[in-house]
Amino acid sequence: MISLTRPLALAAAIAVVGGILNLPAGWRASPAYAQKDKGRPGFAPEAFVSAAPVAIGQLRRFLVNPHGEVDGLMLVDGSIVNFPPHMSEDLVAAVKPGDAISVRGFREPGGAIKAFVIVNEASKQQVIERPPTPDVTRMPKHLRFGSLTRLQVVGTIERLLRGRNGEVNGAVLADGTTVRFPPHAAFDFAAALQPGQTLAAEGLGTENAYGKGLEATSMGTGLIELRPIYGQ
Repeated sequence: MISLTRPLALAAAIAVVGGILNLPAGWRASPAYAQKDKGRPGFAPEAFVSAAPVAIGQLRRFLVNPHGEVDGLMLVDGSIVNFPPHMSEDLVAAVKPGDAISVRGFREPGGAIKAFVIVNEASKQQVIERPPTPDVTRMPKHLRFGSLTRLQVVGTIERLLRGRNGEVNGAVLADGTTVRFPPHAAFDFAAALQPGQTLAAEGLGTENAYGKGLEATSMGTGLIELRPIYGQ
């Protein structure tokens, strides 16, 4: 049996990924991003600066995570654009709802766009993804959640959010509230998780000038029908 050497295997894997995702010519693997996301080839965002846009449209609203960071955009046509939460400040300084923007990156299997470069088409200001600052120590996740506010929300589901492998892991309500939950909850609460369906949720999150987001601990079709997501 003929076995590929490690360099040849890596080159083959990169070629397959490039073909599937339709990456721009000249992109290269980035050690920093490969370390950040083990098991997946890293991408050098600067290779996407001159690539053709994956989407062009008007920014409808920001999407925020439970910590109040903008980690996504919704366009007027309903497209969801994902961007790293550590770049929230850069993103909101470059674009705002109503702006015409273009997005460079690729579409993930779940349908969302993984953005590496976002451009304000009027000002031509662009935001290019970069790794988190290495000398900044982030607070552990369990301590970060300790600073969040308990929220209850009720609204009509406008869009379901999906992870990069297509798993349902959140919902955007009609008022822009983002409800996040673990993928297993999508099966346990399948009847409530349909576009146009009323969803009630309780959990920990943040509301600020950019929107409202929470990590749900219980969900249902109404506040009196809330059921816990996690067992005791």
